[in-house]
Parts: sequence; structure tokens; C-alpha cells
Amino acid sequence: METRKREPVDQVTFLDQDAQDFILSVNSQLSDFDDDSAALTNSLKRLVEFIGAEESSIFLVDASTGQLVLSYASGEVGTRIIGLRLESGQGVVGWVIRNCEDLIVPYPGLDARFFEGVDEHTGFSTRSILCAPIVVEGAAIGAVEVLNKSEGTFNDDDLVVLRAVAKLFVRLISPAVSRNDSASME
Repeated sequence: METRKREPVDQVTFLDQDAQDFILSVNSQLSDFDDDSAALTNSLKRLVEFIGAEESSIFLVDASTGQLVLSYASGEVGTRIIGLRLESGQGVVGWVIRNCEDLIVPYPGLDARFFEGVDEHTGFSTRSILCAPIVVEGAAIGAVEVLNKSEGTFNDDDLVVLRAVAKLFVRLISPAVSRNDSASME
């Protein structure tokens, strides 16, 4: 089955009230934590619950190597492999970052962009992927992905929610990426 790029409306106002309320609550909650890492991890957990999925994670680009680093995760498997590195462009998340485009992949095993190595390493079985870039000044500095929709398949409404949350994450992630870039230059 061919995976196609989705073009949902990029306006939260077209979502139902529950989705709008969820996005507003994530926005509010991101300010409630003293620790950015805890805020992001908690928001990923809430995202998984709201969308009805199994796992979620954030990969960030390591500016010094170009590799993708699993930096935050919500689920049991993801939190065990924080720090995992993928080569630039590798996997669905790498494709999303490289192309600065979001993607719904309903059948990863049939998609050439899917990297099976993570599943082989963890024993996790990826059945579906929803992924959106985290963009700063027109460039993707990372991506947020959600795995394995519990019922049905990921849809355009899920993607609009993910896009909105990815935009909210920028204010916490962008300073961390800037700090890492400065540290790698020293």
C-alpha cells in the first residue's frame, strides 16, 4: 500500500472542541514545569493518551554530527532507549526532518522510509506512525512522532493536533538546541 503525504488544514479552529481544549491545556502546562525535560515528557504522555496511541518521542538533530538523537519519550520502550542515534535522514523521522514535512504512515513495513533497526533492537512492533517536524526559522531541528494508533488509523485531525503540539514544543526545545550548539563549539 502506498503511503501518501497528507495535507490537512493547518488551522486548529477546524478541530472539535476537545482537541482545541487539549492543545490549549498543553500550552498552559508547558509553562507549569520548572524542568523543560519533565514538561516535554509529560506532554508526550498526554499526547499519547489524547490521540489514543502507544508511544511518542522527540528526535532532535545533533548539530555537530547531523545525527538524530532520541531526546524525549513517553512510553516504556522509548524511555529505555533515550540517547539512541540515527543517521541523518534515516527512518520515517529522518525523512520528516530532512524534508520538513509531516507524514502519516499506516503500514510502516511496506514503506521504504521505515527503519526496522529500532524495532529489532527493542522488540517493539511499530504498526503505524504519525510524525511532524519541529521547525525553527524554516528549518527542522527535530521531529515528534506518535506510534501505533490503538483504534483505527491516524487521521488528518490527529496530524493537526500533532502539528500544533510540535509548534508549542519549539519554545522549550529551541533554547536547548542552541545551548547544545554552543557547547559543541567550545
